Amino acid sequence: MLKPVGLLLRILFVSVSLGAAIYAQEVSAGLTGRVTDQTGGAIVGASVTAKDVDRGTEWPTKTNEDGIYAFPRIPVGRYELKVEAQGFKTVVQPGIVLQVNQRGRIDIQMQVGAVTESVNVTSEGPLLQTETTQVGSVISSRTIVNTPLISRNPIALTLLAPGVTTPDPSSFNNGVRTSGGGRPYVNGNREEANNFLLDGVDNNQVSDNLTSYQPNLDAIEEFKMITNNASAEFGNFQGGIINVVIKSGTNEFHGDGFEYFRNDKLNADNWGRNWQGLPRAPMRWNQFGGTFGGRIIKDRLFFFADYQGLRQATPTSISSATVFPTPWRSGDFSNLLDPSVVGAGKTSQLYNPYSVDANGNRAPFPNNQIPLSLFSPAAKNLLSNTTLYPLPVNGNVATPNYFYSSASYIKSDQGDLKAGLAAHRQGLFHRTVLERAAGPAFCEHVPAFLQQFQYRAVPERGDQLDAHHQPDTGQRSPRGRE
Repeated sequence: MLKPVGLLLRILFVSVSLGAAIYAQEVSAGLTGRVTDQTGGAIVGASVTAKDVDRGTEWPTKTNEDGIYAFPRIPVGRYELKVEAQGFKTVVQPGIVLQVNQRGRIDIQMQVGAVTESVNVTSEGPLLQTETTQVGSVISSRTIVNTPLISRNPIALTLLAPGVTTPDPSSFNNGVRTSGGGRPYVNGNREEANNFLLDGVDNNQVSDNLTSYQPNLDAIEEFKMITNNASAEFGNFQGGIINVVIKSGTNEFHGDGFEYFRNDKLNADNWGRNWQGLPRAPMRWNQFGGTFGGRIIKDRLFFFADYQGLRQATPTSISSATVFPTPWRSGDFSNLLDPSVVGAGKTSQLYNPYSVDANGNRAPFPNNQIPLSLFSPAAKNLLSNTTLYPLPVNGNVATPNYFYSSASYIKSDQGDLKAGLAAHRQGLFHRTVLERAAGPAFCEHVPAFLQQFQYRAVPERGDQLDAHHQPDTGQRSPRGRE
């Protein structure tokens, strides 16, 4: 029988082997530089080690004939750089922070001395990125967690980047986690021109370029918003490249829990509803979850897991529509010749398109009566089926003549499980995403007499009208946790 750790290692190996085809998409960082002596001459064969401070992993390399060292792909995180060469003092530079898709450069000048002596760099200018020409912004986990987002939609954070806008900010706030609306317009490009990546894997919903999956905010390490000059591996997109990276475990155990509670009892009424004398719009929104990560084997094997649930109920409300009046369904449109029906003192004469005189003029239908023989079979079948196309509740033509109640409820559960194996010169990770969502909507006919009353939603007592008439529609609002 395999031990649990051995089994996990085999799963990781198989998962990464199968996923090698997607490795070209970058979710890592890079670091390079030149090692010289005090005269500016290249130091060949110097040992350079980048140590991941949080995971204890060391990434070694040596300088080439030009004194250049390079770490082309290492995980994002905090690093300490150590440079050793025979006849020179060892140089240690801590506090290096590498972000996703960053190619940082740090040049090192060494002093003559014994290898056992060391020079610790305690202050340094900002990390330069001279190896790429791409332009963009990095949104860190601190910014992600501390920025108030009404629906915890990480895509809304793209609006913090320069050159990014949207004509409809409210589209980011619908709470739908899969294929949710709201996409940024980057440098004047269309919202469909963006590319969404999650840990380097394509995260685009294919039909309209929406996001396929929105991860838990607390689970995001950072994401890079590339707005211009993206490198070749991100090709085929004119807009922005939104590259999201999920957190990984470290040698320390960390976790958090959260509950975002939204309820109309805590809200003020908006000015528009106040002006109309309407109560606060009903709301039941509970978003909750947590994260936890740490080590399985110190400095080698790590895990990270997160969960987020959403319970969003939209209580029953009444809406209106206009359907075909009853006489029209039998071809009688004579009421269109009555100015009081059409309104504004106007009438509407209907003409027969199949009866045209020599001058091209169509003959009017006498008294606006259209023979049923001219009705298409599809129209006849639709108008005769009141289940598919209901009858009106009054005789209105230009104003609503049908009323119905509607309600919706979103129940979503999602989570990520990520395990990573850190080793010299290479790192492997496997991530599993699970998501389940249900959002049924309910519509039901409202009796005709309700049209004369102004509807108000009273969340705790169901559906109620200003005139204190209580309709028995058989439909009650689904509720979330209160």
